[in-house]
Amino acid sequence: MTGRMSKTTLLFIMTIGLITVDACRKKFYATAEDMAEYGWELFETKEYLPSNAWFLDAVSEDSDWKDGYNGLGWTYAKLMVLDSSVFHFTTGLTKKQHQWNPIDVQSEILAGLTFANHALGKDAKAIQYGSAFLDSTVKPLTSGWTFTHDSLLNYLDVRITLASSYFAVGKFDSTILQVAVILDSLNSGELPVTDTSLLGRKAMAKQIMTLQDYLLTK
Repeated sequence: MTGRMSKTTLLFIMTIGLITVDACRKKFYATAEDMAEYGWELFETKEYLPSNAWFLDAVSEDSDWKDGYNGLGWTYAKLMVLDSSVFHFTTGLTKKQHQWNPIDVQSEILAGLTFANHALGKDAKAIQYGSAFLDSTVKPLTSGWTFTHDSLLNYLDVRITLASSYFAVGKFDSTILQVAVILDSLNSGELPVTDTSLLGRKAMAKQIMTLQDYLLTK
């Protein structure tokens, strides 16, 4: 009887052990969402190269995972591989937002495309995506957009980038409008430069650069 009980007990223990091992395997199975989340953790500590690798794994695991392409766009931008940044951001635009993801990934991609195209000197594209960003984020009684993974980056950075791109293509009225919104948002007593003469444009360019430098720290 004792021998039979021991055998039964042993079988029970082995069964529990197999269940536990199987549970552990399931626990550590990484989904595309898991990979992207870890990629963002690395991004936030400025580990852009390993972060990029995790986002590559995420879209390899699930080619429709929108936030994976978002992460690739941002990490490639940080690594100054701007063509790859634009490519992955643009791919991400075509993917659907996951219904349970609380982050507005589309807006983050549009902001990223604004910055990346501006850095490439493609000001018409920067204006296109920057305008789309404003259309999707500027809503009554809501606070301005802030990048989920870098609190220093917000809607004012997108607006100053737009102002710079408008200036580059000679659309000074649009430049003045963006600068005016920024100054108002900062509760600044400074007025936007409205003189579009040669000397005025120099002053306008200086004002844009000053605001860019200021916003980098805020």
